[in-house]
Amino acid sequence: MLLGGILDLSTVDFPGKLCSVVFFAGCPFRCPYCQNHRLLQGGMRLEVDYIVSEIKRNFLIDGVCFTGGEPLMQNLDELKDLISKLKDLGFAVKIDTNGYYPEKLAKIVDLIDYVALDFKTTPKNYPKLTGKDDSAERVLETLKILSSSGVKFEVRTTVVPTVVDEITVTEIAEILSDFGVKLYVLQQFRNEDVLDENFRHIEPYPKDYLIELGKLAKSYVPKVLVRCEGEEEV
Repeated sequence: MLLGGILDLSTVDFPGKLCSVVFFAGCPFRCPYCQNHRLLQGGMRLEVDYIVSEIKRNFLIDGVCFTGGEPLMQNLDELKDLISKLKDLGFAVKIDTNGYYPEKLAKIVDLIDYVALDFKTTPKNYPKLTGKDDSAERVLETLKILSSSGVKFEVRTTVVPTVVDEITVTEIAEILSDFGVKLYVLQQFRNEDVLDENFRHIEPYPKDYLIELGKLAKSYVPKVLVRCEGEEEV
C-alpha cells in the first residue's frame, strides 16, 4: 500500500471516536484547492501488517480513519485485508472518499462503519474542477451505493469562494434529498498550502455565511452541520 503517513490521535476525524488517521498517497483528482496535494503522488510502499502494527500500539483510540489522497485508489485486496485486521482488533473504520471508485466501495461497504463522501460542486462543474470527465457520474453512483447500504455516512462540501455559492449548495442539497441523504456538512475552506497558488490568496467565507448556506440546505436535508474551527448544527 502507498502510505503518506499516520496521525496517531484525532478527536475530529471520526464522529464519536478517538481515532488514528491513515493518510494514503495517490488521487485521481486535481482539485486546485486541495490541501493534501503532497499526497497526490509518491508515498511509501508498506505492507498491511506494518500499518496494523503501528496502529495497534495506540491504546487511546477506538477507531481508524482512512483518508488521503484517495483511500480507494489502493489495491482492493490489500484494503480489505487492512480493514478486516483492524476490525478483528476491535477498531471501528471510517473512510473519507471523493467518490471516484464506486465499484471498489461496493465491495467493502459492508465492512466499514462510517463514510464521509465529498460532493465538491454541481455535476456539470465536476470535470473542470477535478480534471476527470466521468467524475460526476462516478460520485453519483457512489452516493447511490451509500444510500442503499445502511452504513452511516455524511456528505460534505468544502465551501470554496469562486467554486461554491448559494446556487451550488442548493443544487447539491436537492440532489442529496433525491437520494435520501440525512446528513450534509459544509466545511470552511482553508487557503494555506493549497495546490493552486492562486487559491492561496482567496479568503475563506466567514462562518456566518456558511450558516446561511446551511439554512438553504436544511430545506432539503434533515441535518446540516457547519464545520469551521468547531462544529455547529444549523
